[in-house]
Amino acid sequence: MKNKKWWGLAVLVLSISLVTACGAKPTTNAGQPEVPPTETQPDNGAVQNPGEDQQEANQQEPEKEEPVNQEPEKQEQSITAYVSDSDLMELKSYSAKIQFADDEEKYKEALKALQTSDNPEDTPLWKKIEFKSVKLSDGTLTVDIHIPDDARLGAGGESFAIEALTKTLFQFDEIKAIDVLVDGQAEESMMGHVTLEHPIHRE
Repeated sequence: MKNKKWWGLAVLVLSISLVTACGAKPTTNAGQPEVPPTETQPDNGAVQNPGEDQQEANQQEPEKEEPVNQEPEKQEQSITAYVSDSDLMELKSYSAKIQFADDEEKYKEALKALQTSDNPEDTPLWKKIEFKSVKLSDGTLTVDIHIPDDARLGAGGESFAIEALTKTLFQFDEIKAIDVLVDGQAEESMMGHVTLEHPIHRE
C-alpha cells in the first residue's frame, strides 16, 4: 500500500516539473519570425536592386555637347584697286575695303576688287574673267585664270588689265612676283596682244 502512494507521489512531481518547463519563457525572441531584407519593388511589380537605380541615373545623364568650331575673326584692310575709264583710255584707281581671315582670302578679295568699281562709269577690266585659284609660294603669287570669249580685250585693254593686276597685288609686301596662268598653262600672251612674263617681278 505504501508503494502505491510513493508511485503516485512520484508521478505527481514529474507532472508538475513538465508543466513548469513548458511554461517557462525562452530568452530569445521566440514567436517573432525573422524578417528577411526586402528589395525595392517599383510600381510595375519588377524587383529592382538599389544599385540599379544609380546605374540607370548614370545612363540617363545627358551627353556633354562638344563646343562648336567658331570661324576665325576676319581682318579689314583698305587697298587701292585699279580700273579703266569707259573708253579704255586710261587707268584709274579707287579705294576698296577687303575682309579676310587669312592671306589666301586676302589675295582673293583683292582680285575681286578688280572686278568692280565705286563709279558706274568706270570699266572693271577683270569683271568677266574667272579667278580659278590663288597660291603664294616663296614670294611668288600664282594666279590661275579662265578668260571667256566675251571677256577678251584689245591691245590697250589687255595692257591695262595686266597693269591693274600687278599694281593691286604688289601692295602686299610679301608678294615679290606674280605668275599669271591661263587655264593652268603659262601662255605667251593672256589675250593674244601683249607678251606675258612668267613671272612678273616687282619693279
